Order: sequence, then C-alpha cells, then structure tokens
Amino acid sequence: MSSILKNLAVGTNWPVIVAVTVLSGMGILSIYADAPAEGQKQLLFLGIGLALIFAMQLISYTQLGKWAWPLYGVALVLLLYTIAPFMHVPRYDQRLLRVPETNGAYAWINFGILRFQPAELTKIAFVMVMSRYLRFRSNYRTVAGLLPPFALALIPLMLILKQPDLGTALVFIPTLFAMLFVAGAKIRHLLAVVGLGILVAPVLWFSGHCTRETCQICPNLPGLNALPQFVKHYQRERVYAMFSNDPQTLQDTGFQQHNALIAFGSGGLSGKGAGEIPVGRRVPEAHNDMIFALVGEQFGFFGAGVVLIAYIVLFAAGIEIAGSTREPFGRMLAVGIVALLAGQAFLNLMVATKLMPVTGVTLPFVSYGGSSLLACCVAVGLLLNIGQNRPMVIGRTAFEFDE
Repeated sequence: MSSILKNLAVGTNWPVIVAVTVLSGMGILSIYADAPAEGQKQLLFLGIGLALIFAMQLISYTQLGKWAWPLYGVALVLLLYTIAPFMHVPRYDQRLLRVPETNGAYAWINFGILRFQPAELTKIAFVMVMSRYLRFRSNYRTVAGLLPPFALALIPLMLILKQPDLGTALVFIPTLFAMLFVAGAKIRHLLAVVGLGILVAPVLWFSGHCTRETCQICPNLPGLNALPQFVKHYQRERVYAMFSNDPQTLQDTGFQQHNALIAFGSGGLSGKGAGEIPVGRRVPEAHNDMIFALVGEQFGFFGAGVVLIAYIVLFAAGIEIAGSTREPFGRMLAVGIVALLAGQAFLNLMVATKLMPVTGVTLPFVSYGGSSLLACCVAVGLLLNIGQNRPMVIGRTAFEFDE
C-alpha cells in the first residue's frame, strides 16, 4: 500500500488526481440533488472506482497490454450478447443475464442488483488494442494500411449502433483519428477519409422510406427511398428540434434540451446553491446525460467554469504524460485515453448546451452511471500507471518517420 501511494506521489500524477476528485465531487453533489438514491449508488461506484485506480498501479501497463487482444475479444462477445434478440426482455424484467430494454436500447446486461454496460468496457479495450497494434508498425501510413485500424474501430461501433446507442458509438471516431494522427498517419489520408464521410453523409441522411403518413421531416427522395433507412425517424426529429421554436416541439422532442438550457442559464453567475434545482427537476434524465445543466443551476457560471478547468487540467496532464513517454505502447495508450475522455466530454457538453442533437452519452466522472464511472476510473488508472512506469528507451523516438 505504501509503495502505491509513493508511486502516486509522482508530480505528473497530482493534476490528474485533483481533476478527477473535483469532477467526481461535483457529480456526487448534482446527482444527490436530483436523485438521492442514485447519489448513494454513485458513492458506492466511486469507492469501487478508486479501488480500481489503486489496483491498476499494482502491475506495469506494459504487462497489462499483453491482455489487450483477449479483452477486445471478450468485449465484442459481450456486445454480440446484448444485440441477440433472444436475450432481450422488457424494461422491468429482472431475470439474471438478460438484456432489458432501457430508453429504447438494449445496452445493459442484468446482474441482479447491478447492470453492466459492455460498451464502456469496449472503449477501454479498443484504446488498448489500437495502442498495441500501432506500436511497432508503419503500414498505416498508406491508404491500404489504414484499413485494419478502421476495422478495429468499425466492428464495435457497428455493434453498438445495433443496440442502438449512437452517443457511445460516436466516441470511437475522434479517438481513432487522434490516435492515428499522433502515431504518424499521413494527414492527407485522414482528410481524404473525412472528405469521403462528408460526401456520403447526405446519402445516409436521405436514405430510406418513411412509412408514417403524417411525417413532415423525412424526404422520401426517388432513388434513395429504396435504400435501407440509416437515420431513424426519431433521430431526424431531434435534429429538427434543435432549430425549432414551435411550442409543440418544445413540449415534445425538444423538451429535454430546451429545459436543460433554461436550468443551466437560471443559475446566473454564482448559482442557486447546492441542492437547489427547481428547474432542473423538470429535465428528463437530468442526473445522467444533462447533468451539466444541474451544475450550472446549482453553482452558476463559476461552477461550470470549475468543471471545464478540471477537464482542461486532466487532459493537459494526460498530454504531458504522453509527450514524455518514449515507449510506443505507453505513448499511444495515453493519447487514446485522453482522446476518449475528451471526445466523450465534448459530445456531452455540446448536447447539454444545445449545440448538438440529443445523444445518450455521459459526462466523464460527473454523470450518474456505474459502468461509465468505473470505465473512466480504469482509464485514469492506466494513465497514472503510464506516468510512473515509463521505461527507458534507447533508440529513435516512437512514431518518427523519414518522409
């Protein structure tokens, strides 16, 4: 125990520890304000998460990396388990090892008093396996060489979309691009992929045929209506709700975002005080996806600023750890963890401030959710591990290439 505490006392680790403490504390206060029972559960999850952070320091990350591929395989099997129709049960069915419907998705496996979300494990496994794959290779600097890394991301992404869980699936994209960019993939190749995605996006948006007779938002264009519908009707509704001031829309599809924005703004500069969320109580799932609105209402602009500064400190410390790590697996793992947490935080904050349509993604360390919190703690545990176990490397710096 004393050796672990001594290792954690490394200077580069303290910003990470302080940032996680601030974010978790703000999360606990906000969850308690909206749902005291869930607040107690979150405290339990946080205790388990802290134990995991300590446990991650018992063995070097280089040894943990040897389990990357098996962990990735297990994560994919669990994702397949969640989308198997014969495992699906109604929302309130409590049978063990079944997958209950929750908010239209089949993303959690029931383990009695707890439910586990395999997608959260998959994010950690993906970052580890990508780091393992990229560490000694240079073939990803060709167009053909980009296919394996993209396949490693697209396989879990498509399985998660099948649940469906668009918010979690979206997190894989910035993580993949950040890791490839830092590893040395050619920028023109990555931009070509982005350009191809921009060209395909309109086809995906307009594809499919809407069978709703009263629908006013699905175009049903000739030639495209014969294709499978990629963007679901409710997803189109969420996009249109962002730009609508129609009273009926604001009371229906746009209700969550509209009221979350009112709650966030009602806090003013200093907020209404801890536990004071009269507007936030009207926001559906406020202690989950929209918890930033509760932070703003309770603690105002200053409280929201504290959360943002804590994230900046966390990500800056993670980048410093990556930048000072010459061992290739550790460098890529640190980059992947920072990109994963930053991408997830960015998506959540954009949704909470009505700059993106509603997608179900948690705010790291702040939102309620055992699987999400534990996955974030494992990620930080790995980051701290890298910071204190960086081996000496004799040779050229990792991911430097002669053009």
